[in-house]
Amino acid sequence: SSRTMNASMADRPLIATYRLQLTPSFTLDDAAQVVPYLARLGISHVYCSPYLRAVPGSMHGYDIVDHAHVNDELGGEVALLRFHEALLAAGLGQVIDVVPNHMAIGDPRNRLWWDVLENGEGSDSARFFDIDWHAVADPAQRGKVLVAVLSDPYGDVLARGELQLVVRDGELELAYFDHRFPIAKATAPTWRSDADLAALNADASALHHLLEAQHYRLAWWRTARHELNYRRFFDVSTLAGLRVEDPHVFAAVHARVLEWVSDGAVHGLRIDHPDGLRDPAGYLHRLRESAPSAWIVVEKILESGEALPASWPVDGTTGYDVMRRLTAVFVDPAGEDPLTELYQSFVGDDRSYDAIVDDSKQYVIDHVLPAEVSRLADMAHSICRDDLALRDFTKGEITEAIEALLRAMPVYRTYCTSEAVSTADAHVIDAAVRTARTTAPNVDRRVFDWFVAVWRHEARGDRSLDLADRLQQLTGPVMAKGVEDTAFYRYNRLLALNEVGSDPSVFGITVEGFHRGALDMGADWPLSMSATSTHDSKRSEDVRVRIALLSMMPRQLEAAVTRWGHRNRAKWAGTEPDLQLEYMLYQTLIGAHPLPRERAHLVASKSMREAKQRTSWLQPNYDFEGAAHDFIDALYDDEAFLADLGSFCRPLAVPGRLAGLSLLALKATVPGVPDFYQGSELWMDSLVDPDNRRNVDFALRAGLLDGLETADGPPNVDHDDVGMCKLWLTRRLLEVRRRNAPAFIGESASYEPLPVSGALSDGVIAFVRGETIITVASARPVAVVDHHGWGDTTVKLPAGRWADALVAGRFFSGHVAVQDITATYQLALLVKDRDR
Repeated sequence: SSRTMNASMADRPLIATYRLQLTPSFTLDDAAQVVPYLARLGISHVYCSPYLRAVPGSMHGYDIVDHAHVNDELGGEVALLRFHEALLAAGLGQVIDVVPNHMAIGDPRNRLWWDVLENGEGSDSARFFDIDWHAVADPAQRGKVLVAVLSDPYGDVLARGELQLVVRDGELELAYFDHRFPIAKATAPTWRSDADLAALNADASALHHLLEAQHYRLAWWRTARHELNYRRFFDVSTLAGLRVEDPHVFAAVHARVLEWVSDGAVHGLRIDHPDGLRDPAGYLHRLRESAPSAWIVVEKILESGEALPASWPVDGTTGYDVMRRLTAVFVDPAGEDPLTELYQSFVGDDRSYDAIVDDSKQYVIDHVLPAEVSRLADMAHSICRDDLALRDFTKGEITEAIEALLRAMPVYRTYCTSEAVSTADAHVIDAAVRTARTTAPNVDRRVFDWFVAVWRHEARGDRSLDLADRLQQLTGPVMAKGVEDTAFYRYNRLLALNEVGSDPSVFGITVEGFHRGALDMGADWPLSMSATSTHDSKRSEDVRVRIALLSMMPRQLEAAVTRWGHRNRAKWAGTEPDLQLEYMLYQTLIGAHPLPRERAHLVASKSMREAKQRTSWLQPNYDFEGAAHDFIDALYDDEAFLADLGSFCRPLAVPGRLAGLSLLALKATVPGVPDFYQGSELWMDSLVDPDNRRNVDFALRAGLLDGLETADGPPNVDHDDVGMCKLWLTRRLLEVRRRNAPAFIGESASYEPLPVSGALSDGVIAFVRGETIITVASARPVAVVDHHGWGDTTVKLPAGRWADALVAGRFFSGHVAVQDITATYQLALLVKDRDR
């Protein structure tokens, strides 16, 4: 199978990937300088953020404007060649981030979009974008693209003279501050001099009539919420959806990427947001045909219990599902009841997580994505009007049904096509409809019955098929914006669980549950990526696992939070306290301790606006935000509070580090390909973006790696504020993976849990890979510290003698005390002694 063959990756076995975030301040030349360090660390493949031409100043690369050229701000084609040469010299492979779903449209260098604005639906480039040229709701907008970029209503902007005709390269254009728009040649007025141009610009009425003749309609930015007529990336109007289901569009978007794969410069592809595509399966089959030997992973967010479609010709996901399990196993289920009681008591809200999700999705439907919902309802109503059996279904009833279905979706999307409806998708549809019927009891059952037929592609007619595809494309944005970007900021019981791909209502998993997930991964997707931190993580792995430890000490947290709440209530200075925000801040200050003041302000700003309760990105409440920032300053100015916080965090320091090291050992040895986010080989206290996209001090890391080469044994974890022990363990784990690659990748890469017994057995994760490598890790480091060791806990090793891979000269066999084999960092890495 491809999932086995691709492991070779052109004679570069998949040992581990390392994600680099390329920016104007960290270019391809900078990346080339880092390659030797990554090779010494043990990385096999450098995994880059997108580096095709993007909007100026892009800090992530997902806002591509030109698929044919490398981003000049990253060094351009010449720098890319130097980077490829550096990889070749070091013997490293390359994985790149591919963005097939959308393009940035606010930059004139996007010649495709410029052509669409200039020539309209008849443009050769119109096929690239998912534009509804014949919107039902607004006949006056048919044949036009809504361009909602004006800071104020159109009439006000026009009257103030902020729309001006300018000349560039002999062609007339419209300028609105930094924005530029084409003027269709057939409509361009005659002008011969600057005076003529000034006269045109002075006549607001004439300018308006000229703009009315264009293939776009300039509008106030707020109109996009209700009248946007092109598919966008979630709610980002500057990112327009691409129609890669069109073979011509697919070829143009992927030409450079496939060229690099064909040349052997690129060995793996990370596919961004496939759920936004009209036909993800069809897209992935075309991609696999074009890159048959590439390692392909998809950014697919799987809900708990959801499986990646087995028919997709890919090697797995980008690892959010693994991240969920790797975090959850460090959350003690015994802490659920006391922490739930503490949380609800503190914030004064006893609603269930599901109720909060439902409210959050409805907010997004009403305030963030109403244009998309309205357009879907218009399509459905139009179809119903032309059917005698359906003509009496009103748009209002249809809209209510659509909203109920969107709220009820338990996963991001389904993948129904005219050719097939999987059993899994049928179950999702049935579950969503059952829930929708209970939440929208006034909607006639026959409306839902019709939607089921449409959704399953059973309804006849091209318009019904189009409606089904667009419905499936919309469920993902509602889930992403409603859950990840709203509910996750409204429900803060335990922040370790508020992560992309996780479910905050599921309070951890047992060791047995962890083993079941690993066994399933090994059987179904052995080459899937195993991630613990990403460029989209809300909290880095070390912050997240440290917060998870709070589940093991609920009474101590209750005493501290109650004390802090009483002490700090007056710091809200007359404003009604935001207790959700305050509870979030206390956990964040613990998880990232010591957190600099300015970064606390940044995470609070994003949290407040994402929660969308007392302020938001669309309607910022500056008075409330100011009061919240004053509260944070008051916390940082209160030396007694900071001292109390420090006293609480001090006993967590070593258990937090031990948990982070166990997390690292698990990531590197469970089924999958471990991915290291830039900088995470040392302790990493980063929070939600842009905090987690800060530049990394690679010179520091290279110097520390030099020092480890002359060190005697593993660094001491007790006083390791930098992360020397994490760097040391990372290199050791990757060395073991490289030397014993068949144990981790290939036909013999089995996974077998090992029997553990004793008082603390529920906190031990022990397994053997490929019958030659054993990992023993601690999921309950607080308990081990509190008990001054593992006590009578033992693990039964498979037959044979096993060498300690972390401390030379130590060997074990049979039933052994966990205390003995985990002398290093509460974990063990054993290699079968082939000489015995």
